[in-house]
Amino acid sequence: MSFTELTFIFIILPLSILFAMVAKWIHKARVRIVLALVLSLGIFAYYGWSEIFDFIIFIFLVYLSGQLVHATRGSGAGKKWTGLSVSLLTILLFYCKYVSAILNWWNDFQIFEIRYFQLISFTGISFIVFSAISYVVDIWRGDAAPGMFMDTALYLSFFPKLISGPIVLWKDFQKETVKDTWPVEKVNKGLDRIIIGYAKKLIIADTLGANIAYIRSMTGDGMDAPTYWIIAILYFFQIYMDFSGYSDIAIGLMNIFGFDVKENFRYPYISRSLTEFWRRWHISLGTWFREYVYIPLGGNRRGNVYFNLSVVFLLTGIWHGANFTFIIWGVAHGIVIVAERAVKDKTWYKKIPSILKWVGTMLFVFFGWIMFMSPDVNSAFAFYRSLFSKTDTILNFSWRFFATRRTITILTIAALGSLSGLFFLKEDRKEKLQKVLDRPYILWARYIVLLAIFALDILFLVNSSYSPFIYMQF
Repeated sequence: MSFTELTFIFIILPLSILFAMVAKWIHKARVRIVLALVLSLGIFAYYGWSEIFDFIIFIFLVYLSGQLVHATRGSGAGKKWTGLSVSLLTILLFYCKYVSAILNWWNDFQIFEIRYFQLISFTGISFIVFSAISYVVDIWRGDAAPGMFMDTALYLSFFPKLISGPIVLWKDFQKETVKDTWPVEKVNKGLDRIIIGYAKKLIIADTLGANIAYIRSMTGDGMDAPTYWIIAILYFFQIYMDFSGYSDIAIGLMNIFGFDVKENFRYPYISRSLTEFWRRWHISLGTWFREYVYIPLGGNRRGNVYFNLSVVFLLTGIWHGANFTFIIWGVAHGIVIVAERAVKDKTWYKKIPSILKWVGTMLFVFFGWIMFMSPDVNSAFAFYRSLFSKTDTILNFSWRFFATRRTITILTIAALGSLSGLFFLKEDRKEKLQKVLDRPYILWARYIVLLAIFALDILFLVNSSYSPFIYMQF
């Protein structure tokens, strides 16, 4: 399932709005849960009919685990059930996501071949398993009740967050399941976010991604160093606009059903440290690791905080995929986070100008994305070398051919959008802006602009052959 498929935009999206409006009109929490669940499982079955039976069994087993943990909570048996449930979920994720790659590495040694047998798998398993672990652990901690089976089923299958998050914690989601109604402003806000999310994805991210694909297709014999820089800069903004756009669409869809969801991105490219970057980038993933890995390890209070942080970022890299590039990327982030933690109270560090901290942070993130986007470690280091080397090959196209006015315009829009948090995150400015936007004549103008943007979104989708979501692979 992809939000940018025509089937989704012209059939599933209108159905979602219709189901949400029916639920809002009836004013019954159970009706809302049933309608959202029917729609979610129907969408899952449409895109993965062969996986639906496995998925329903998975949901039932997670629900049963929650009931057992709740019934024995506070006792040794409860701790054992929780440990067993989390262990089995972790093993399932490891088997489905990593064993195949490990066996491929093993078989490359040609000692004796071990074949991979796929027991079970379904789309979005990384996000689904993380949600299931949250469900069990939150019940064991007493942070949330198990809820009815339909609540559990919706939590694990709710289609906006199914494929690429955001990872909503059960203790947050459970509170939302009891709502009978919600203000129309939430619906309007959700629709606004959906349109803006599509604009980020279809107009900006896909244009940047298509340019990268075009450059690679035209430069088979090699590129000059500036062209490598162009690709890296395009990807730097593409991955942010792509994933934050997806999150906007997902959160907007949940909003129209009346669910309050925490932000997943908060202008990460204005960060002045890598620690701040991870408080703004993929916030739901960072929150999950803090709640279920960092704090159980001891967090800031027990054990070695540097070790705890290192484990978290090693696992963050591994979570993204069975590729050494992700592991190196995660470890590198962990090293810098640990270093920042060690010097954050030093006088000399505090005296460093904010602009220099921002430049240093963005350079690290920029070079980190090159490792992240590369298919393997050798390709990544070859890319790094090419950024600073001069080619002796006669090239058909230099960087000037690719630095078109259209590319520069889209990059400028992406940069301004990425840095706009410098203005919009200040509360006094947000309040003033909201008062202006709430004026009747501004409100109508805003609707007209949003409709025009949505029409432009559709035009870009129809005219583009490039529209994958980067985080779909995880």
